Amino acid sequence: MFPTGKVYKVQEITRILQGILQSEPTLQDLWLEGEISNLGRPASGHIYFTLKDNNSQIQCAIFRSAAARLRIPLQNGDAVLVNGRLSIYGARSQYQIIGERVAPVGVGELQIAFERLKEQLLEEGLFDPIHKKPLPKFPQKIGLITSATGAAIRDILRMLQKRYPAVEVFLFPTLVQGEDAAPEIAHAIKSMNHISGIDLLIVGRGGGSIEDLWAFNEEVVARALFASRIPTVSAVGHETDVTIADLVADHRAPTPSAAVENIVPDQEELRQQLAGIESYLAQDIDRRLDLIRTKLENIQSRISPTHRIDAINRLQQAIDQLDNRGQRAAKEQFNGKQRAWQIAAAQLDTLSPLATLARGYSICKDSSGNTVTDAAQVHVGEEVQLRLSRGQLACRVLKGEIDG
Repeated sequence: MFPTGKVYKVQEITRILQGILQSEPTLQDLWLEGEISNLGRPASGHIYFTLKDNNSQIQCAIFRSAAARLRIPLQNGDAVLVNGRLSIYGARSQYQIIGERVAPVGVGELQIAFERLKEQLLEEGLFDPIHKKPLPKFPQKIGLITSATGAAIRDILRMLQKRYPAVEVFLFPTLVQGEDAAPEIAHAIKSMNHISGIDLLIVGRGGGSIEDLWAFNEEVVARALFASRIPTVSAVGHETDVTIADLVADHRAPTPSAAVENIVPDQEELRQQLAGIESYLAQDIDRRLDLIRTKLENIQSRISPTHRIDAINRLQQAIDQLDNRGQRAAKEQFNGKQRAWQIAAAQLDTLSPLATLARGYSICKDSSGNTVTDAAQVHVGEEVQLRLSRGQLACRVLKGEIDG
């Protein structure tokens, strides 16, 4: 018996079936629920696994570009939702799903990523109190890693000016949100560790959603904080927000403002302490004077009238010298602290990026929110945002020139 119709090759049937699948929109953007098994991660960077339920299974392939965007580390036994398109693997004539996104069933994608990294770093000892470095009692130079235009820097500078203007601030501006934020923050931490004289680092931003704060939950930031030789303070978000950075840093502050309260003394309290010291010195001098007067009276009763006047004069000179030295030392100590505060307050105001804007400078950002430092970053006709000392301007580029 011979075939009477067309004879197909296997690859032709595969091609026909592939065409049928591609012509059906429902099969080109679907979600599948199942359990991961036979998970494989070859050197190519692709991810392969079987997605199964009680009765059936399907092969899944997530190619390198999509695998790099996954928020959660996959494990065998995970119950997940896979989004992708149905296709046929021609070499085996086997249908499969080409995955683009994976989310855990019943738990937020970012939350499970947070919990897994937290568990991993906990096992490695990155949260262990034994590694926490003590903070200096009177820091002279503070490194600040945050956005140059966010609310966090304004809160921190305002609190420093109020509490302890004697400190110098070194700002390393970074992104604090988005895909590029985590590597920028990690780079800033490493760079600050090469600047001599910095006593501690504040790393932080204002509050937000878990997506907004995600840069501070990235492994690269956690490891940079752990490796820092300079004591670190994590000041991320509001009191209810806890990030991986909070757990790794040497000290966690619930807000940027609270960070300042926790790491520097209050100048008013210091003034009260100095006043107390001055009062103590005055009382101590009076006490010593009373002892000397008592000795003088005893001497007067024992020595002859001929030598009494000479002894009295010598003792009186000693009293005057002691009184003058005590008052002069207390006054010099108080005046010295006051001069240091005045100088530091002026330095802090000079270093503030807000003062730079007030002198006529501006910060230019493109339509994606990236800071523009080179004319080649924008094109003619593109809209840009200018941040001024007071307010912002929306502008359109009419002409661009590149120096040199």
